[in-house]
Amino acid sequence: MDEVQRMKSLVEISQIVTGSDNFFDIKDIVVQKMLDVVHPTKACVNLFLNKDYNYSHLVCSSTLNYIPKLFPKNEEYGSKIDFNLYPKYIHEAVYEKKVVVAENIFKDSRAVGEEELAMREEYIGRIVVPFIYNDEVIGFMTCYLTENDTVEQNDIDFMIQVASLMALSINTTEKNNEINELVDKLRKSISNINKGITALYSTQDIYSYLQRIVYTAVDTTRSKYGFLGIYATDKEGNILGQKISVSYPGDNLSKLLPLMPPIIREKHIFELHNNKLVVACDEVIANNSMFIKIDIDSSSKLILFCAGDEAYDDDDKNTISIIAKQIKHSINTYDYYLAEEKQKQMYEDLSMISKQQELIMNHNNNFTSFVKNGMYCYHKPSKVVGGDFYTAIDNGDKISFIIGDVMGHGIVSNYIVAMIKGAFEILSRYQSKPSEVLRLMNEYLFDELDSMNIFLTSIVGVLDKKNKILEISNAGHYFPIVLYNDGSIENDKDIKRGVSIGVQQNSKYKDITYDLEKIKEICLFTDGILEMKNRAGEEFGIERLTEFIKVNEGLSREYTLNNIEETIKKYSVDPERMDDILILFVKKDVII
Repeated sequence: MDEVQRMKSLVEISQIVTGSDNFFDIKDIVVQKMLDVVHPTKACVNLFLNKDYNYSHLVCSSTLNYIPKLFPKNEEYGSKIDFNLYPKYIHEAVYEKKVVVAENIFKDSRAVGEEELAMREEYIGRIVVPFIYNDEVIGFMTCYLTENDTVEQNDIDFMIQVASLMALSINTTEKNNEINELVDKLRKSISNINKGITALYSTQDIYSYLQRIVYTAVDTTRSKYGFLGIYATDKEGNILGQKISVSYPGDNLSKLLPLMPPIIREKHIFELHNNKLVVACDEVIANNSMFIKIDIDSSSKLILFCAGDEAYDDDDKNTISIIAKQIKHSINTYDYYLAEEKQKQMYEDLSMISKQQELIMNHNNNFTSFVKNGMYCYHKPSKVVGGDFYTAIDNGDKISFIIGDVMGHGIVSNYIVAMIKGAFEILSRYQSKPSEVLRLMNEYLFDELDSMNIFLTSIVGVLDKKNKILEISNAGHYFPIVLYNDGSIENDKDIKRGVSIGVQQNSKYKDITYDLEKIKEICLFTDGILEMKNRAGEEFGIERLTEFIKVNEGLSREYTLNNIEETIKKYSVDPERMDDILILFVKKDVII
């Protein structure tokens, strides 16, 4: 066969493999293209799933006649076959990770028992090429030789190259399937959590809500036992006592509670203990365990614990981290829950449908056109899809802005943020009160956010440059840090935050007024900067952010932003895996 033709075919196969994320869609095409340029006229493909070499999964039989009758299809893509039924030379190729050629199976002692199959399929020999990925055999391909077929080393080299590409495709497919399974698990978990939040607001039964959450954690991570506890803490984070605890199964609370003191004393906020027996009340209840600890607020901490027989991995770690954070936000939101009658109004100016697609493609986050050094942002997006956002509009004498964090956003984050920004841009033209902007935004967007199991915390502000007044309204978000002229600091208000957008259909919000003539600087932020951790597992927290504001208040925009970047690098253990960090500075000279 012409070597040029082989290379051309190999290029085509490479393009097919790299252009697809599903091996089963391309396997027959790849096999046929290979057979077009080598002497064997038939071939079939076998896979080992989950490193199980007890069974071979025959997934390619389009070129064969008798084999599909001998092993009827019992899976979506082919037949599951006991690997012991295969001849010895195929075992040799798999276990020794090498190409094996059985030139004449009627004379080869390694092929005893294959004679009848060979006569029916009209072949005399077979070439076995293993699929190897990361030094592991994940399957193999057999090519059938007739009496008229001759195979040269160039043919075998070509088949090895094709097998390498097919191994890559198989691995890609497995990874995609694992990702899809994880996404489905998380989607199901978040959906269950948000349904629980809805029930929480209607029943005001937080115990039942937490029972539902701990079951979700157990189910999602394939665990046998789960425990969720909320503990009272002092200002240093030391646990003072227990507020509430639930378990799954429910009658195992007394068994699991004694396991908590060592976890409470543990410095790390997250631990995986695989192959370490979990003993409760002198009984071995599981082979593996994991826990996560997270601050709900300055006076309470949450512990989520799971134990099971299957080993835990990074996906399980990410899963309970997401669940714990969802619990934190839902409990915080529950504290600010207000029950009011829904007001039904139609807002013709809110023509969101026609603007959504445009907004998704237009990330207009630039403040510099009207604020210069007086008002600016630091934004460090996470590696995954982030949900932190901000935008601002200059209406002449007034600047309207919004800062927020989408909860449960996932892959639709861009869509949600674009929708929110579009609603804000329209509403800020017609409403001068931040509280009314938030109320109308929640009223209009609630149904769509609720259907997607999504909510967001947010602050809307209106800065009156002429009268030197800033008004803000809070929907479940952190209050800003305020540095006054006399050096005093304020980082909270003695009033409740409003309910997050998308949680309650009929929410009302309050306006808070700041006299900018009495203020040096105001800092608004999302939770990413507070929750970044050092090697000791300590969160950066509101106190360190407040100290940063005091130290840097007199510096320029350039120096302040550079100092934030350096602070994050020095403090955080792994900046690449942090949540979004978004900080908005409003300096005194914004009104000059």
